[in-house]
Amino acid sequence: MKSTFLSCILAAAFCCICSGASPADTIDPKAKSIYDASIAAAKKVTSFDAVAEVKMTLPANQIRPAYLDRPAHLVMTFDSADGSSMKFRIETLKDGKPTRVITNNDETTLVVDLATKEYMDLGNTIDPILAEVLQQFPHWIMEQKRSSDEDEHSPKPVSITLAPEETLDGTPCDVVRIARKMTLIEGGPEGEANPAPQQSIRMVTTIAIARTDMIPRRLTESITQEDGTLVGPPSTTMLYSKVKVNAPIDSMLFTQKIPEGFAKAAIPKQEENGVKQGRMVFKDGGPMPEGTTVKQSEQPRNGLAIQVGDKAPDFQLKALDGSDVTLASLKGKVVLLDFWATWCGPCKQVMPTIQKLNDDFKDKGVVVMGVNTFERGEGAAKKYMDSKKYTYGCLLKGDELAKTYGINAIPTLIIINKDGTIAKAEVGVSGNPEKDLREAITQALAK
Repeated sequence: MKSTFLSCILAAAFCCICSGASPADTIDPKAKSIYDASIAAAKKVTSFDAVAEVKMTLPANQIRPAYLDRPAHLVMTFDSADGSSMKFRIETLKDGKPTRVITNNDETTLVVDLATKEYMDLGNTIDPILAEVLQQFPHWIMEQKRSSDEDEHSPKPVSITLAPEETLDGTPCDVVRIARKMTLIEGGPEGEANPAPQQSIRMVTTIAIARTDMIPRRLTESITQEDGTLVGPPSTTMLYSKVKVNAPIDSMLFTQKIPEGFAKAAIPKQEENGVKQGRMVFKDGGPMPEGTTVKQSEQPRNGLAIQVGDKAPDFQLKALDGSDVTLASLKGKVVLLDFWATWCGPCKQVMPTIQKLNDDFKDKGVVVMGVNTFERGEGAAKKYMDSKKYTYGCLLKGDELAKTYGINAIPTLIIINKDGTIAKAEVGVSGNPEKDLREAITQALAK
């Protein structure tokens, strides 16, 4: 599967944030050494074969996703060093036997349901079954393969410590606990007498790292406030057993034949496939867990103060060239606002798509604007835009506007109709962002 697909998987809904250690936080040298060695091992993974299982404690009134507590045999190969090209096979298991098989190679994705005797040929896409596939992937390995140290603003771990060692799946494991502190809002704008209080959360990742190959056998993630109160989604644990790393893989595993007598099933629309996948906040152009808040973008009200159909709040912000831009001055045009920051990996990941949309629609009554938000350095936005040769508009010091919209996770994408009402509001990116945004803009132009 090519890099576009991986970008959709890993651009994961997240908010990026700033870090800061408290006096109690410590970096244990031994724990860091084990953690660093595991990162190095993950970057070198060329194939991964394991039984994966997701564990999550949900409130009694919340519907339990089908993928929970349902093990799956996953086999995948990475065809590029950064993991942007891959092939995979996922077999959902019941009593140790496959009940549903998904295969993906360079040409097609095929889903065969052995229980219902149906199949789906998805071609070279994964969107209709994205949620199902995402749950089984070894995200941590994929994140390390894609991560880099180029972003000096990336939130770093404020604490790396050792927990008691364990034996999982017959393998001795060192247990490392990594904490990252994230400040959602760094006070108010310049000159404000009573700036808003900072809102800090902690992303805690606990990894049981096998001593044999330095690859995780268990990974648990949780998000808490500074007082330890859980926030965001429930704590999630990924378990991996029968792990084989860098073993030879027969390429025929990624191709399957449709069994005789199986009926062709209708391909579900993406929005019918459970909730739309939220995205994590990644560290630098690569994924998590450098400070992430998971947002599900189909929650009621979307976590935002505005929704589709609402009147978009007006604003007056400075552009990079020093000119003033107001929403009122853009009435009669479709407006795309992309709330972003230079330290936000997922924000930067979607920016080439924003540029492409700007190029395609700039002469068709569409105004594309990045809204630089929660930025850390004076001039950082212009420096980054110039370095990437992005030519779409950029508005500065968008913190107050972000708070007006109820934004505490970026990227957040807002499309405004010609009459000033909200056409689309989404936290994070998911599925095929270019396709989704293009369709939303086209629909807004037609009104």
